[in-house]
Amino acid sequence: MSALPRYELVRKMIHIGMSILPLSLFAFDRDIATVLIATALTVAITVDLVRLRSERVRRLFERLFGESLRPHEKYELTGSTFMGISVLVCVVLFPVPIAVAALLFLTIGDSAAALIGMRWGRTTLVPGKTLEGTLACLFSCSIIGIVVPGVPFIAGIAGALTATIVELLGFGILDDNFGIPILSALAMWITASVVG
Repeated sequence: MSALPRYELVRKMIHIGMSILPLSLFAFDRDIATVLIATALTVAITVDLVRLRSERVRRLFERLFGESLRPHEKYELTGSTFMGISVLVCVVLFPVPIAVAALLFLTIGDSAAALIGMRWGRTTLVPGKTLEGTLACLFSCSIIGIVVPGVPFIAGIAGALTATIVELLGFGILDDNFGIPILSALAMWITASVVG
């Protein structure tokens, strides 16, 4: 059992806290939510781009948020920006229940995989991923897929499986914050259309 790096613990606590975002979609008008999310995303992308071009801004950003940054994010877009993009895409393209479930797969399922895998993971499946973390992701995503109102049972399970596979394999070019919600939402939407 290894200790969790502090920056990973901070990141995952932020991730879990971000669950309020998808859950709030049930309370807000979709058009208002889309405008708010697009505005926040525009600010995030602008800050990221300025930070990547200005050494002074980068140092300030790292002083404020450095504890939650992965090493590669100091010189690339942050995971938060990718999360903002995926939130906007899910809200615009998919029915609200599917968007909510897909985003919770990211905030809860991905966090469960990392926290359980890093703390108790012993059986390596692929480099950096363990059986224990993968099962934690599958379990939490399956529960989410079942309990989110408006998501058909089989679609929720299809989404949970997709989210778990994306979290496990990563597909190299996809940031989890983008890949997990978009691909799992697509899987749920296709499954719901076919069965329903």
